Amino acid sequence: MQQQRRRVPGGWLLAVPVTTGAAGGVAPLVADLLLLAAALGAVVVLWRNGGRVAPGARGWRSLRGWRLLAVAVVLGVVSNAAVGLLDGVSRAGLFDPTDQLVPMPAVALALVAVLTLPTGAQLRSGGARLLTETALFFSAAMVLAQVLVIGPALDGQPLTAPDRQVLELACVLTAAILSAVLVLVSLSSGARRASGALLLLSAGTWAGAHGLAVAGEELALPLLTNGVTGAQLSALLLVCLAAHRDPGADAVAAPSRTADRLSLAGQLLPHVVLVVAAGVYLGAPLLGADPSHAAGVALLCCLALTAAQRAVAARDEARVGGRLRRSEAYFRSLVRSSSDAVLILDGELRVTWAAPSLRPPAGAPALVGRRLAEAVHPEDAEAVRAWLAGVTAPGPSPQVQTPAAQTPAAPTGLCDFRLRDATGAWRVLEAGVSDLRDDADVHALVLHCRDVTARLDREHELSSLAFTDPLTGLPNRAAQRLALSGLLDELAAPAPAEGAPEDVALLLIEVQGLRDAHDHAGRDVVDVALVEVARRLRATVRAEDQVARIGVELFSVLAHGTGDEPDRVAARCLSVIEAPVTTEAGIVDLTAAVGLAPLPAGLTQREVVDRAELALVDARAAGAGSVRRYRAELTAARDRREQLRRDLVGARERGELGLVWQPIVALADHRVTGVEALLRWRHPVYGDVPPDEFLPVAERAGLVVELQRWVLRTATAAAAALPVHGVELRLGVNVSGQYLTAGTLVGDVTSALRESGLSPERLVVEIDESALVGAHVVADVTALRLMGVHLALDDFGRGNSSLPGLGRLPVDIIKLDRALLSRVDRDPYTRAVCEAVVALGTALHVDVVAEGVETASQLGVLSGLGCGYAQGFLLSRPVGLAGLVELLAAHDGLLWPGLVGQGRTS
Repeated sequence: MQQQRRRVPGGWLLAVPVTTGAAGGVAPLVADLLLLAAALGAVVVLWRNGGRVAPGARGWRSLRGWRLLAVAVVLGVVSNAAVGLLDGVSRAGLFDPTDQLVPMPAVALALVAVLTLPTGAQLRSGGARLLTETALFFSAAMVLAQVLVIGPALDGQPLTAPDRQVLELACVLTAAILSAVLVLVSLSSGARRASGALLLLSAGTWAGAHGLAVAGEELALPLLTNGVTGAQLSALLLVCLAAHRDPGADAVAAPSRTADRLSLAGQLLPHVVLVVAAGVYLGAPLLGADPSHAAGVALLCCLALTAAQRAVAARDEARVGGRLRRSEAYFRSLVRSSSDAVLILDGELRVTWAAPSLRPPAGAPALVGRRLAEAVHPEDAEAVRAWLAGVTAPGPSPQVQTPAAQTPAAPTGLCDFRLRDATGAWRVLEAGVSDLRDDADVHALVLHCRDVTARLDREHELSSLAFTDPLTGLPNRAAQRLALSGLLDELAAPAPAEGAPEDVALLLIEVQGLRDAHDHAGRDVVDVALVEVARRLRATVRAEDQVARIGVELFSVLAHGTGDEPDRVAARCLSVIEAPVTTEAGIVDLTAAVGLAPLPAGLTQREVVDRAELALVDARAAGAGSVRRYRAELTAARDRREQLRRDLVGARERGELGLVWQPIVALADHRVTGVEALLRWRHPVYGDVPPDEFLPVAERAGLVVELQRWVLRTATAAAAALPVHGVELRLGVNVSGQYLTAGTLVGDVTSALRESGLSPERLVVEIDESALVGAHVVADVTALRLMGVHLALDDFGRGNSSLPGLGRLPVDIIKLDRALLSRVDRDPYTRAVCEAVVALGTALHVDVVAEGVETASQLGVLSGLGCGYAQGFLLSRPVGLAGLVELLAAHDGLLWPGLVGQGRTS
């Protein structure tokens, strides 16, 4: 907005010749009125612009600069009017030497006004050079005044000494004003220098008007006299234009060619005026004029001042040159000592200067004078050309060419390239660029180069550490993920015209047997075995197949191939792992389980790894030496487990969990002596979920302790309320190993018995044999037996049950597992085992309960072996609490196959 307001309308420039031409052909009275109106208008313009340039000035401080010049114009108008009234004859009197005394105060005030336009600091900064140039200009102007003004006045009429002194003083003031304006031009910068040039032109026009008046009167040339009014009007218009263009002394000067040209013109103007003055002085005798002695003295002063100015200029130039040399040496030393080397390129991208640290090896072509793309490593040439052309590209771009007729765009970002050092080795430089092609002093591209060779070497070492397994030297999990992501990106990309890429499968190989080797031979033997396994795997697969170690016992292979080739690769990997590994400590036998997942397009890295892990879990469940390919059923089963895990939270509060009861019958008298409380879950989506499925889920989710605590409280409360038919029924409740490990079983049993009122002798806690491990568990079991609670060894015969250890366990009841009873009526070995357990129980006074009795033949064999108790579908399926009460009441506590539909037996 400020620049728009200061912009000068084009009508100002048109007003100068129009008004000047019009003023020369009108009557003297009209010309005087026109001049008076222009002067008053100039006063208004100068006063307003003076307030704009110095808005903060108040009081007498505001009366300076343009406002003081406005006062001088007003005083000049009043002085000219006074001269006209005193003469009362004609306009010629205005220029009579004797009448010059009256306007002199206005001229002196104008001189002071011009000197207040620059600041005091600017005036002090001019120095001796500005002083000599101003004095030279003043002396040359005095020579012109003596020859062109005073000389004709003296020749036209004799002047008294006072009159001549007045005329001389008028010339001195005129030359002083011109000199003061020249000082303003020299000290100003930017737009203010242009304003000063207009003011200098205005002052020169004003001085020329007075010269025209004197010359016209004395030489009897009316044409010159008629041009005085026009010149005065032009001077007023120019001074208004100068004030309008003035931005103020505090304005920030923007560099421009016009300001530079005006600065050069201001330095040359004193010498130009001197040449003109010398020419006029020497040419005056040819025209019949006789220059005065004062003009000669002034010309001699000009010559002396010229010599002084030249000496001052030489001294200043020497000082500036010295400072420039010291500054150049200073910055050159800084550049040489900087860790960042500098390259300077011209418009054709040739090296014009290079830091000493970039000196090429002896015998190699010099770097200066060559194109940078020709000096770098050949592999980096295209990238450097593209970068210098202003193209951001990740790699070489031979198609990018910069037209010769266009200025290339500025390079952006950083670029890495290699240059040979003094030893001939390639050094990697990271270069940033400063585009100084538009700088008038530089006209070049400046490249700031940093040697990053050591940093890249360290990054490479860190990358090797980050992506390499330190033991085997194979890629690690991070490297495997990068390779897998790259393969998935290739699969997602459009297939090339020459054909689709090969299929890829991810193999997860879990080595088994390392823990046994560690227990028997130590860590060193395990390391040797792992290194050997890694070597064998790498030698088994193809070169493009990546083998990585992604876990302690886990390897992965990204196998390429079509059809069943990945399956054959998995089989070969399994065979080389199962081959014996010879170590100093002996032979190490290993095996493995392999999960295989193909890489179809559209999957994410997480999904592929998830599929391979599911296949590995399936292979692990199938047994050692198994290879399993991923199937959709594995994901469905996993999703079902995850859904059950989520839904198990809050299932009790939603009423989805409940208890069923299975009777335990004494084989001697067919009477129900106990019941086992079994947990059931009716899922709203999946229906009845068997305990064998959701209890392991509850254990992994950490919910089994809370569930079994609820079963314990609910079952004891229900058992205490059961009716008695001959004997009080015992209550069997299953307790998992995780519940035992939690350490809250004793307290929970105590709380449940106290709340329900059930006697401790009626409670049977059923525990798996594998859970009876650890001093803490044995202490809790002992505490329960001391309370009177019975302890049953559940699922005996499943897994690694042993007869020798049975006698040392703190149990009261042994429950034979259904897996052992399934062949008791057909297999002599199974029958013998059951007979041994029954006999051992009789000898140790431990009751034996047969679980899962489903056929009459099984029941008959167990009765013959002397087994005391049985439960199973043959006797009764698990029933609800109401069904149990009804079942007991139907036969007064008796339960035996064939009793259904009969009357009551004794």
